[in-house]
Amino acid sequence: MITRVLRNAAWLGLGEAGVKSGLLLAAILVAHASGPSGMGTFTVAYSAALIAVLIGALGQQEVLIREVARSPGAAHGLLGASRLVQIRSARWLLPIAAVGALLVPEGSLRFTLLAFLPYAMLRTATVTYGAAFKGFDRMDVETRARGLETAVAVTAIGVIAILRWPVWTTGAAFSIGAGLGLIWIRRREGELGSGMSTLGPSSLLSEGLPFMALAVVSQLIANADRFLLELLGVARAEIGYWGTAGIIVWAMAALPQLVSVALYPSFSRRAEAGGSPQRAGLLAGLGGAVCGLVCAGGLWILADPLVRLAFGADFAPAVPLLQRLSLALPG
Repeated sequence: MITRVLRNAAWLGLGEAGVKSGLLLAAILVAHASGPSGMGTFTVAYSAALIAVLIGALGQQEVLIREVARSPGAAHGLLGASRLVQIRSARWLLPIAAVGALLVPEGSLRFTLLAFLPYAMLRTATVTYGAAFKGFDRMDVETRARGLETAVAVTAIGVIAILRWPVWTTGAAFSIGAGLGLIWIRRREGELGSGMSTLGPSSLLSEGLPFMALAVVSQLIANADRFLLELLGVARAEIGYWGTAGIIVWAMAALPQLVSVALYPSFSRRAEAGGSPQRAGLLAGLGGAVCGLVCAGGLWILADPLVRLAFGADFAPAVPLLQRLSLALPG
């Protein structure tokens, strides 16, 4: 089990490091091309897209990881049933999201939200396919797909920055990357076998809704600051400063998530066998707290040169925000 968990953590760590680094690079490119105001628009739209992914996924990632770990022979059928649940729900979720975006009064944000809708839909499919492989402890499959997605998106945003295209085109860049990532991972579907699902779509939906609710509430809490700033009419440039600080801290705050996802399939099997994961969970929590403390100290000291070097002098107001936000990392 220890070897398996270490391998899972290594792949997830590599994947998250790549994705978060890519997102930081994308944000830097947006900042240089569009300034604080464009960064604010990108921050709000990308945050909304992440929530849309969680809603569209309907908690099926967690259900698939658990059920495939329990019944590996049914992986292909379970994946098909989960995707059926998501596709049926998307028929009414997608129009609602589109109407909501169209109702946004400010043009730049409206178009950016609309451009991120395909990204949310495509990434939902990618992470669901990836979850089926995670049930086999195959963390590398989704990592590779998301790596391809991020590399394509960042490359496209680099072109956008050079050409000085409007900020809404970043949504198209992420959508193209997500589409290619989905194509790649779907080509691996045959590795899941051809077994039938042990659960029907309705059972998978009911099992997934609590996971979805928890994930959406957590993401809303994590992004409530950006949405509140937008709703309160705070200048988009100010939101850009806040987003600049937040995106750095958010990248580092993903470390505990790496540990939990890496442990989940193994703990599922251990729970099925009557074992207890409490001791390993406590050690993982302590390790995350120490890691967060080190990261917080480093960010506090290096905040000013980091922001000025990466984002430019126009983003100097983000420095004190980054220092304050870094204090949340040990938790």
